[in-house]
Amino acid sequence: MVLSNMSDKGCGDGRSVRMAGHEINDKRSAVPFTARLIAYYRAMESKREDALIVDPFAEQLAGDMDPYFREHRHTRGTSDYAVVRTYYIDNYVLTQWSEMHENSQVVLLGAGLDARAYRFEPFKKDEHTVFEIDYALINSYKESILKDSKPLCNLVRVSADLSEPTWLAKLETAGFSSYVPTLWLLEGIVYYIDREIVISVLQAAARNCPDESQVFVDVCVPGLTAAQFGPFMMYFKWGLDKEDVTPFFAHSGWNVTCAYADDFDQGRDVGQRGLIFVTGKKDLSKLGDSFVFSTGTEPLKIPKTELQSVSKDFMMGITPEIRGIIKTYNRNPDEGLTLYLDFIRRIRPIVKRITTSLDDILSVGHISSRLLRDPSTAVFQSREEEKAHIVGYFTSILLLAYCVITGVDGWQLERTPLYQQSMKIRGDINSLLSFLQDVIHAI
Repeated sequence: MVLSNMSDKGCGDGRSVRMAGHEINDKRSAVPFTARLIAYYRAMESKREDALIVDPFAEQLAGDMDPYFREHRHTRGTSDYAVVRTYYIDNYVLTQWSEMHENSQVVLLGAGLDARAYRFEPFKKDEHTVFEIDYALINSYKESILKDSKPLCNLVRVSADLSEPTWLAKLETAGFSSYVPTLWLLEGIVYYIDREIVISVLQAAARNCPDESQVFVDVCVPGLTAAQFGPFMMYFKWGLDKEDVTPFFAHSGWNVTCAYADDFDQGRDVGQRGLIFVTGKKDLSKLGDSFVFSTGTEPLKIPKTELQSVSKDFMMGITPEIRGIIKTYNRNPDEGLTLYLDFIRRIRPIVKRITTSLDDILSVGHISSRLLRDPSTAVFQSREEEKAHIVGYFTSILLLAYCVITGVDGWQLERTPLYQQSMKIRGDINSLLSFLQDVIHAI
């Protein structure tokens, strides 16, 4: 990955994931974990009869992911967005670009394990050069895996870090020309890094290419930055409301249009009004102009249009962790309690944002009064009190997610079969696993 922070193409905040006996960490591992995860999603999509994309190199690049998915089964459900985004770029951006230009450059900023230079057939026609910018470890890994494969166009890999200003000089040294029409692809990258760095990269790109050059970027809405769970969103740093997209990119040297990803979902689940596809052309007329975000700062409340999507992503993100805590607690209560206390500390901000964003805050009390208190202040006198607290709080957040996602008002929750079931598991930590599964089915 080209950044000091994790993106869809890599992981870089120092966190690690143990998989198949190896430590998966950004600069200490052979390949950042999430780069392989995105390649895995492309590989699985390629095997479908109704595949939106076919990437014959993805499975080889991903490697063996089965050990990870045996422990994180629900992570599979997050694949649709990455697949739809790839489909959109291939069909709505790259195809048109290659048809319009006989001689062009395509720069992948944070290329990860992308294999378009090998699989995108239109690259065979005319003169196209693909520049893949990423960490040296990613580039060397790809070269070793694809050493016997021949790209369809001129391919140049550049080892650089976008958070350092030398990335552009390294690109130019590798043969990039500021006089050749250029398509800049920032796929699955900008919401993981500081906004100021994104602006700097976009402005540098705009200043160093011809007027007919274009850009693709995907951005998230501010509400998704609250969903600090799952292999991707736990690292989201910032977002843009749709009305802020145009002035933000104008300030950065680009005249763009945008659309929600779900407008192009092809029947897949990419969330609702949470992620935005941005496309546009170079335009320096407003470069550096000042502008004010519509929300001023990141709002505490999540907009209604985003609340359901954020809650669903939150729910699917915490599911594997809840399972892990329950299993650990049954094996070693002291270790399980430590994991639980860390968990409730981390999720408290997003739980507060979700409850605060509801139209009727009083209805939260009808879901569970626990949601209105800080669970980390509880004092336990016995294991039974400890278990009751864990079961009670997990049940509360699961019911909260169920209500928000399905549109059930807190006042009406008591009439649902799910609520009646929750009343039967008080203090029974083992029953939580089946209740969790029932909530997943209900949403």
